[in-house]
Amino acid sequence: INKFYVLDLNPEKSFIRWCVAQGLTVFCISWVNPDARHAAKDFESYMREGIFAALDTIEEATGEKKVSAIGYCVGGTLLGVTLAYMAAVRDKRIESATFFTTQVDFAQAGELSVFVDEEQIRAIEEQMARTGYLDGARMAGAFNMLRPNDLIWNYVVNNYL
Repeated sequence: INKFYVLDLNPEKSFIRWCVAQGLTVFCISWVNPDARHAAKDFESYMREGIFAALDTIEEATGEKKVSAIGYCVGGTLLGVTLAYMAAVRDKRIESATFFTTQVDFAQAGELSVFVDEEQIRAIEEQMARTGYLDGARMAGAFNMLRPNDLIWNYVVNNYL
């Protein structure tokens, strides 16, 4: 879930390669899979240690003070929240933003609403309180359930036979 390399699958299927061919300099944030070591991290930590640190690094490496950003999946949700914060504090380092497969309006979550009702949220919060983090496998399992024929039953049948 949420790995940047989906944008760079191979030379023929690479959004990153296409961007570079258009003359853009591309930086990617590769998020670590969280575990108990990250229990004290919160959404603000990811904003400050992820997006803000990346903006600082880009400026140091290139001298550019403004960037165009892409947010993918949960990274896009984080980017959206970060943009709101940046607007509030008048930080204009992100000039434009594009979102790929990003949920920003959870009031109309579509098929994901099966997983974001109050009961499910409470269960996830309780599990996170015990472990200190949300295991990526649990999140992946929820997304797999959105396409069970392709992402679950195919493997069950093939491994059974």
